[in-house]
Amino acid sequence: MKAQKTVLVCVTPQESSQTLVEAGRVLAEKNQAALEVISVLPISANFSKNEPATLEKLFSFAQNAGGQMAVYFSDDPVLTVAAHISKEHPTLLVTGFPGENSNAFVSTLHLLVPDVPVSMVAQDGNIYNMLPLKNDPVFTK
Repeated sequence: MKAQKTVLVCVTPQESSQTLVEAGRVLAEKNQAALEVISVLPISANFSKNEPATLEKLFSFAQNAGGQMAVYFSDDPVLTVAAHISKEHPTLLVTGFPGENSNAFVSTLHLLVPDVPVSMVAQDGNIYNMLPLKNDPVFTK
């Protein structure tokens, strides 16, 4: 287990992910924690021409924000991120806010690693928090 507190930010290769990295940087500063960024790319999909350049920008943006970035290749991003969380033990997870047609990434991840608080960043920059399930009365009865 890591001794240092860490904020882990989940991103996809989109320019808008810089907003998530910036929110993670602010939360890491506020909590006196290190910043880590993670992205999981599918093995089976063809990449668009822009994805490598966007990932490189996100990597640079994470470094400039004082963080590190890890990129995994997997066709199961939820399990990959859950495994990373189980290994690295971040104190906070930052994701985008799930959209209307979401693939349930955040809720499934929250079920797999229920002890890690999740901060979801909406497109307008508002941050919504999901507390660990162990504190939820439904799960503690």
